[in-house]
Amino acid sequence: MAKKPMTKMDMINKIAKDAGISKAAARAALESFVEMCVKEVKVGRPFRVAGLGTFSLKKTKARKGVNPATGEPIKIKAKKRMAFKPSAVVKELFNPTRKK
Repeated sequence: MAKKPMTKMDMINKIAKDAGISKAAARAALESFVEMCVKEVKVGRPFRVAGLGTFSLKKTKARKGVNPATGEPIKIKAKKRMAFKPSAVVKELFNPTRKK
């Protein structure tokens, strides 16, 4: 059975507890971080967080697709999306290299 994902409120509670601050201060800090990340990426600047990774803007090209319900060909518009590339530290945590 899959575990329940961490919610924004869970993050706020954890930040408040770990930093010894109020939940209101933790909420303000988290919302500020997210807003700053989105604004930077939206204008095309990568947003790097040391020890975590880099958020960046990726553009997908327009392409042809198929409507799965009808099988009709459709045009899928080009769009922008936020991408995340984990840092070497995070990659190593998930996939430790074996040392001989």
